[in-house]
Amino acid sequence: MKAIKLALVAACTLVGAAGASATPRENVALHISSDGVNFADPASVSAFRGRVAQEIARVCNPGDRIGADMSPDFKCRREMSASFEPSIAAMTSAAGKKLANN
Repeated sequence: MKAIKLALVAACTLVGAAGASATPRENVALHISSDGVNFADPASVSAFRGRVAQEIARVCNPGDRIGADMSPDFKCRREMSASFEPSIAAMTSAAGKKLANN
């Protein structure tokens, strides 16, 4: 079966305040290509999820910003992961249906 070639895009707007004086969180957009991922193969999907998790960790913990404290932002990671999962599930389901129809 041909691998589904779609670009997976999740744009997650992270807005939350830790306290009354906190400023809004910045908008974060993350683009990860799914070229070469076989969504009908659980091992391929698992490897893709690993790549997604690495990119999320990189984006949610930017050390190149002024005043960055270098501590993991677990709320950002949870929100970004939650925004990707519906897309991954939809592509996995579509690949399964396509495989069943062949």
